[in-house]
This record gives sequence, C-alpha cells and structure tokens, in this order.
Amino acid sequence: MKTMSLFCCLIILLLIACSQNSINSNNNTIPENNVSFQKHILPILRNTCGLSYCHGEVSPQGNVQIYDYTSLMTSFNGALVIPGNPDGSVLVQIIEYKLPHKPFFQWNITENQRLGIRKWISEGAKNN
Repeated sequence: MKTMSLFCCLIILLLIACSQNSINSNNNTIPENNVSFQKHILPILRNTCGLSYCHGEVSPQGNVQIYDYTSLMTSFNGALVIPGNPDGSVLVQIIEYKLPHKPFFQWNITENQRLGIRKWISEGAKNN
C-alpha cells in the first residue's frame, strides 16, 4: 500500500514537470529577425499543431501533417507555408484567425509567436 502511494506521487510529479516543460518551451520569445525554424518555429508547431490527435504523423486531421520541416512545407499542396509570402500562407491565415480552424491550437499561440511565424515565412521559411 505504501509503495503504491509513493508510486502515485511520483507519477503526479512527473506529469506536473512534463506539463511545465511543455508550457515553457511553447512560450520562448521569438526574436524580431533571424528566426530559426529549429529553435523557434518547430517547438511551437510540435506543441500546438503537430500533436498526435491534430496534425501529427498518425491519423492527421484533414490529411495535413505538421511534425517536421518537410511535412510542413509539403502539406496542403505546398500552400500551408509559401516562403516569402506570409499573407498567402494558409498557416498564417489560420493563426491570424482569417481562416476557420478548430480553436484548440489558436488558444495556445501568443502574439509574439504569431509574429515570429510570420517573420520566419517572410525571411524565406528556411530550414535553419
């Protein structure tokens, strides 16, 4: 009985630590210039869009996968991200509420992250 209680406490602590790490990695500030896909954009996409029940590798919603650079750039017939054209990119239109989308991930993206994604695309949407 005592071992079971200790085990339950350990599981609860691990869950709290994991959820805090996800929140912190999703709230990193994106710089105004030289936005990095690997450092700034990919963590946001993985913590919001690329989840297994949304646009991850397994059973992606709308057959749109967003879990790495290649999947992002080829999804939605290449219109999800159009390098150099944030206004024409479907991803920007969704995160700026110009196109309808299930609201789950929109609630988790900050204004800094929206601007960072827009800036990354305007800088050429490089895999950097």
